Amino acid sequence: MQKRKSEITLFSLLMCVLVIFIHVTSWTLTAMDRTSVKYLLLLFPWRLSAFVVQGFVFLSGVRLFLSAKPFDYGRFLRGRIRRIVFPYLAWVAIYYACFIAIGWYRFSFRDLAEYVFLGTLCSHFYFVVIILQFYLLMPLWRWLLDRVDARLLCGAAILVTAAFKLFVHFRYDDRVFPAYLCWFLLGAAIGRHYDAVVAKLKAHLSLLGTAFLVTAAADLYFTWRSQCFGEVFPWFEALHLVYAMAAIFFCFAAFAKVCEKLDTLPAFFALCDRSSYLIYLAHVLPIYAANHLIQRIGGMTMATAYLFRFVFTYAVTFGGCLCYTYVKEKIKERLQHANGRTNQDRT
Repeated sequence: MQKRKSEITLFSLLMCVLVIFIHVTSWTLTAMDRTSVKYLLLLFPWRLSAFVVQGFVFLSGVRLFLSAKPFDYGRFLRGRIRRIVFPYLAWVAIYYACFIAIGWYRFSFRDLAEYVFLGTLCSHFYFVVIILQFYLLMPLWRWLLDRVDARLLCGAAILVTAAFKLFVHFRYDDRVFPAYLCWFLLGAAIGRHYDAVVAKLKAHLSLLGTAFLVTAAADLYFTWRSQCFGEVFPWFEALHLVYAMAAIFFCFAAFAKVCEKLDTLPAFFALCDRSSYLIYLAHVLPIYAANHLIQRIGGMTMATAYLFRFVFTYAVTFGGCLCYTYVKEKIKERLQHANGRTNQDRT
């Protein structure tokens, strides 16, 4: 189980690093000259990182189906509400209070309810809306994996996701589960057949690396033509889906290969993994704080402002979230120890 945990931990950490990079870099990209070389130097790594939400959904599927314990739907939902919904509600309230304080919004219960249910208060909250749909439908996913060949099921899910991305368009089409169906079911299938699938991924690491490089090159080429020249490619979403799949499988296989030679990971990596959801929820707020400080300080070049925003956001997000998780766990340990001693004294 430790080896399973190690590659999952590393993959989770990579997703946390990339999601912050995407949002930090987006602020600068929107203000840059699209014909400049500097724009391309930021655009290309930003685009290559754009498999993060897919990666988080994939990772959720892996983790949920790793366990062979009997499934209790009610207990499962109670756990998701405690670990996912309550922190989400807390952070929506924090962001909303901050936005009201700086004059961006006026308080409204109706607006707040919409922000919560649609994940529209801040750009990254839509992931929570997506993943909760998969949690609510867990009995369906388990039923399908029990009765349908995993390869057939994943193939069908890829077709559904590709068709949805290409042909279904409405205001909130980015936050309904069919848009991410293949990522969850691919992760679920790997979780259900973990050892066999990971062994195959490691055995084909070179092939996965080649697929990653080829699809990355293609994705970057058409991204360049789209962003810099305004060209439209109807099949672009399908190409990016293939790239994201190659990137996820290659990274996961590479981490699994690295972990073959490791008995355990340093405690820091495990702490990052346990803090990953908190990092995801919190990381945009330091970007707003950095932008405010940049305006207050004044006189920064675009490059200096980007570097400041970059360092500030990573430092505050990781520093704050890891410290919070560490202190919370230590307090919980002490309370459990104290309760254990109290129970022993009573007996």
